[in-house]
Amino acid sequence: LEIYKDLCKYIGPFPIIIEIYTKEFHMSAFLGHIHYWLYRKIQLLVERENLILEKTTKVVDDLAEELHSISVDTYGEPINPSIPLENIIDHNNIHGWLSNQINIASVREAAFIKDMLDTNADENAIHVVTAILDAFAVQGQACGVVAQDSLEEHTAPAIYNALQNFYVNGMPCDGGDQIVEDSADRFTWVGDHRLQAGYWRTAGVDPKFMMLAYQTWFEAFVKAIDPEFELITTEDNGTRLYTIAKK
Repeated sequence: LEIYKDLCKYIGPFPIIIEIYTKEFHMSAFLGHIHYWLYRKIQLLVERENLILEKTTKVVDDLAEELHSISVDTYGEPINPSIPLENIIDHNNIHGWLSNQINIASVREAAFIKDMLDTNADENAIHVVTAILDAFAVQGQACGVVAQDSLEEHTAPAIYNALQNFYVNGMPCDGGDQIVEDSADRFTWVGDHRLQAGYWRTAGVDPKFMMLAYQTWFEAFVKAIDPEFELITTEDNGTRLYTIAKK
């Protein structure tokens, strides 16, 4: 956490990341570790959306806030990341509430990005794209720094598992990624984003841009958690592959 505090001087604070790893969450009889694990990732998703808003506002001023308000009006208010799960969740529908929050947050972020890209096709376009990708990179880096403390071993599979603790990749029952290679120095999975693609279709955002944004997040995370590894993106007969590889 001292490393993270130093990092904040340069990239700005991520309060929920500190909250995740310093606060002891109260576990009620109805909530288990996996529910808090999912909620923490939803909180991070909301914080990234707010970071995108912050960075794009510096480029297009009030237009970013206007477009974000449209996404909020259409898909619902973001949760307050500071509210403990037990104080906000529907205890009668735990699984359904978490699944719905993932859907709302994922679609709202994608819709906001779509509107930012569609509305700024002039000389601001490159600056808007840069601001959005920078938000993904900054959060990925911050998460990677925090994840260093819990990295049990410096291997590619361990880094992949650590990555799964920080970004929304569906519900546990959704099956996860398709693994292609699994060794200490290389870990490869299919990068089709099948668990995010449905949200992108609903929002109407360009999936190629969203894949680039997630790739940017992955690259920053891997570089931050262990500089001896890197994220490599390739294609094999039209199939996108992500590989965490030792340099």
